Amino acid sequence: MRLSIIIATFIVAIGQARGQSTMTWQDFVEEVGDDEYAEQQGWTDHMEELAELAAHPLDINTATREQLSQIPFLSDEQIEEIHTYIFLHRGMRSLSELMAIPSVDSKTRRYLSLFLHADPSVFVRHDTLTLKSLLREAHHEVSSRIDLPLYYRDGYSYSPQSGGYNGNPLYHKIRYRLSSHNRLDLGATAEKDPGEPFRNNRGWDSYGFWLMVRDMGCLRTAVAGDYKVGFGEGLVINNGGFATGKSSLMDQPSQGLRAKRGMDEVNYLRGAAATLRFGEVELSTWLSARQHDASLNADGTVRTIQTSGLHRTDKEMEMKHNLVSTSAGANLTWKHKGLRLGTTGYYQHFNRKLKPGTEVYRQIYPAGSNFGIVGINYSYKSLWFSLGGETAYSTEQGGWATLERASWKISPRYTLSASYRFYSYRYYSFYASALSENSNAQNESGATLRLDAMPADALNVTAYADFFYNPWPRYSLTHSSRGQEGSVRAEYTIRRRNTLLVRFQLKRKERYDKMEVHNRLRLQYTRRQGKSWQLQSTFNLHSLRSRGTGISLSQRLRYEKKWAQTSALLSYFRTPNYDTRIFQYEPVVSDQFHFPSLFGKGLRLVATGKFALWKKRLMAEVLYGLTHFFDRNTQGNGMQQIRSPWKNDITLQLRLRI
Repeated sequence: MRLSIIIATFIVAIGQARGQSTMTWQDFVEEVGDDEYAEQQGWTDHMEELAELAAHPLDINTATREQLSQIPFLSDEQIEEIHTYIFLHRGMRSLSELMAIPSVDSKTRRYLSLFLHADPSVFVRHDTLTLKSLLREAHHEVSSRIDLPLYYRDGYSYSPQSGGYNGNPLYHKIRYRLSSHNRLDLGATAEKDPGEPFRNNRGWDSYGFWLMVRDMGCLRTAVAGDYKVGFGEGLVINNGGFATGKSSLMDQPSQGLRAKRGMDEVNYLRGAAATLRFGEVELSTWLSARQHDASLNADGTVRTIQTSGLHRTDKEMEMKHNLVSTSAGANLTWKHKGLRLGTTGYYQHFNRKLKPGTEVYRQIYPAGSNFGIVGINYSYKSLWFSLGGETAYSTEQGGWATLERASWKISPRYTLSASYRFYSYRYYSFYASALSENSNAQNESGATLRLDAMPADALNVTAYADFFYNPWPRYSLTHSSRGQEGSVRAEYTIRRRNTLLVRFQLKRKERYDKMEVHNRLRLQYTRRQGKSWQLQSTFNLHSLRSRGTGISLSQRLRYEKKWAQTSALLSYFRTPNYDTRIFQYEPVVSDQFHFPSLFGKGLRLVATGKFALWKKRLMAEVLYGLTHFFDRNTQGNGMQQIRSPWKNDITLQLRLRI
């Protein structure tokens, strides 16, 4: 039986290999990237961590359920079936065996090839591994990146006393990581942003560290240092994964505890956490104490918690680390077959009182120094149907929030999903990240209907409609507001090697007491020539009633060999103003994510090169970026202004693996 499955999947894999190329990080981002998320800082941080996971794929034979849940497009049902298959067949010799799992479709298999690998030589019983053997068989990695701007901003021309930058314009980061058998993981990071001082700032501006162990008896996970947490639907806490999106393929918030390996300076916890498993019950606890940047009122209370992570000027340095928060929380989860029940809560204390201000839109911001949030969540999954939801309560203003969702797999080709959300304007959680139109799970109610369809083998269609309402006036408004959003995305595969993508989005949303109507269109054709070449042509349109229409045309070329990969992107853009800007994913070095906006009239060129040396242990990467505007002689404003229509920069990165 085992041999027949391997032979069958091997034959099918050969057939598929002739019809599709290897999935790359750039391919993945372009398929899942969406204007819906482009400007959300939290999503950018999560994508950078997912990029780091793509650079360090998990071994599917030893990955735990918690590790697989870090892959946000994998459902609990798929994770369970993967683990069942590995248990029954004593592992996978190749990822091609995923075709024997009914719930894992062809697109999911393509994505998984980026984040997973199968090592047939690693069939070691967990109880035979010791700390000594884990350290002896560990893999080490050191990486360093530096950004060299070939332009000058005004902030470097002024003294710090006049509001200028204290440091040089270079960006630098360095990271060390040790990992062994998906059970031991430790590392450290250091980062300096452009304009931040180095010597006078005791070295790099921010530091991070972590130590994580897994799967040791009843101890499922333990982490010390910097980490992230996510449970339920993300209403109580979800700083460890993606929020459920309207159109994104990433539908599952990451569950459990995980180390913070990225460069995020804001959305994380620092301290210790652990998850214990007792049969079908899991108990997770965490304790955190960390510093935040904050702007203060005259009486020493906090007006705003800053999230930029920048410390370039004297004013920004004054806000650095002048707020301390301490938090403690726990989650209790019971799992039985397809049913999951859980409860999550945490308490948070600030050493200064939060006093956000009297403006109307700020009156619903959290005030005080002590906060408590508690919630219950559930989910049920069967072969064709799934339910899930979470209800939470915050003590500070006595607010409630709930998110309910359902999914019906009508057939192997059609899935219908629906969700409803109600977030009171009195509800607030500092670590929440859930489906919402705005950046916070607060002051919003709405409903979403979504259809995922594959009418033909070569055609994939995703369509959704979302209706939302904000009872309390948001920023720039004097009254309650409502809006609607709809989108259709269709991808057609032509002769197995070429794809045509069409996406249209319509959004109606109020701003400055006026209804704005946005229309976005993307046409994209991708052609793969042999195993090495790929050409991609893209047309983007963003139309805003009464503000005009912006467009962009781009051409990307990629060439790949075993030891080298090069990529180039040339874009022409023309938009009448910032409101009609175009978002575009750009090729970057490994472990990074860049989805900038283009506005005005100009050209953008990005070229990258990646070279594997010393038996692929040493990876050298270089990136060159160029922007030229036709309609202006300066770029930016204030201290960020560049007095030239040209902008050039170079990025260098080295990564050594042993």
